[in-house]
Amino acid sequence: TDSVLPFWFVANQHGKIQTTGSFFNITEIFIGQQYKKQTKFDYSWGGDLIAAFGNTNYYQINQAFAGFSLKGWEIKGGMYYDEIKYAGLSTSNGNLAKSQNARPVPGIRFSNPEYKPVPFMQKWLDFKFEYEERFLNDNRYVDGAHLHHKSLYAKIRPSTSWNIQVGFEHFVMWGGYSQNENIGQLPEGWKAYWRYVLALPGDSEFPQNDQLNSSGDQLGTYQFEFNKDFSGFSTSFYVSHPWEDNSGLNWHNWPDNLLGFYIDIKDKTKLITDIVYEFTNTRQQSIHDSLYFWDEGTGKWKMKEYDNYFNHGIYVSGFTYHQQVMSSPLFFPVNLINDISMGIQSNRFFSHHLGIMGNISDHLSWKGLLTYVQHLGTYSNPFPDSRKQVSGLLEFLYSNPDFPVDLGLATGADAKNNGEKNFGIKFTIAKAW
Repeated sequence: TDSVLPFWFVANQHGKIQTTGSFFNITEIFIGQQYKKQTKFDYSWGGDLIAAFGNTNYYQINQAFAGFSLKGWEIKGGMYYDEIKYAGLSTSNGNLAKSQNARPVPGIRFSNPEYKPVPFMQKWLDFKFEYEERFLNDNRYVDGAHLHHKSLYAKIRPSTSWNIQVGFEHFVMWGGYSQNENIGQLPEGWKAYWRYVLALPGDSEFPQNDQLNSSGDQLGTYQFEFNKDFSGFSTSFYVSHPWEDNSGLNWHNWPDNLLGFYIDIKDKTKLITDIVYEFTNTRQQSIHDSLYFWDEGTGKWKMKEYDNYFNHGIYVSGFTYHQQVMSSPLFFPVNLINDISMGIQSNRFFSHHLGIMGNISDHLSWKGLLTYVQHLGTYSNPFPDSRKQVSGLLEFLYSNPDFPVDLGLATGADAKNNGEKNFGIKFTIAKAW
């Protein structure tokens, strides 16, 4: 009923559905093979084609990948999706910087996807890691930029019924050619690469800002998760803490977090089988008491340095890909000029989110999402008044082996504090072989 689709029709759809337009007929065809996990050497491959017709028409390849695994070590290349956690009910898959919102960025990854025991500590300590290089080949302010990502997680297992997981995520946007004529070509090559990857200041070849700070657009999260298993259900409490510079790394922005609680009911025949509640706050951004301080040297008021999550002065398109945020979809809207992302309008917000799913019968399942978010803009461009929005989704899926296809029906709605309202209906028909 609006010129854009309801929030939960678009968010966390791997960039398959564009925001604009009041009507879309989308066809998705996937063919591929997942890992069999039956031998020491294994492989997977796949391709995913999207065709959309409506107010605007578009075609895109969402996945095209091949992966090889040997004794749990994997190398994977192309465009591919990450594992979905918490039954797909989370706003950001439990990670503020790594959601399912945008299309997958093409690249190559070396990792051990499943936890492996640490030598000599295998009874109580496991680890997993990723090392990725990706190429941002969309239309953006810094053309041809690269995206580096690495992560390291540890799982502590004091007993068989509970564990603690601790992780660190690191992203760097680097290289490319800036539309800013004072910057132009940004350093690339091996010498520059290691400065980016190790978060070192740039040398004389880098822009002045990169010489004074870390090179490239550095960002990431601290990840914490506490899991407890009970007889009829299991629970997870998780925290995703963002950082964009040393103040975030040193927890000067400690109030800013995604806090989540997940309940997984083991009996999947129940009306309710999975529940997620999340609270997200990104308002502080390392600013305490006041945005300004008195500079004794100049005798003037001066603005403090703030974090400005997922925006950047050189990589002006921010942490986006094909005009959609790669971080939590609650960071919105994206500024667009001539179809180029110019960063996120509001990265200061707080939100409450509830997600529930279950089964009505053996063949009929349901899912509900309800999200309240209050946006304040950014520190450099605050909104005159806070913008509040409530977004909901109610979805039903009928899947019966004796019926030739799976059928889905969903309703989505948004309501804003300026009186704007939006309502939509989605119908799906699918077949898997």
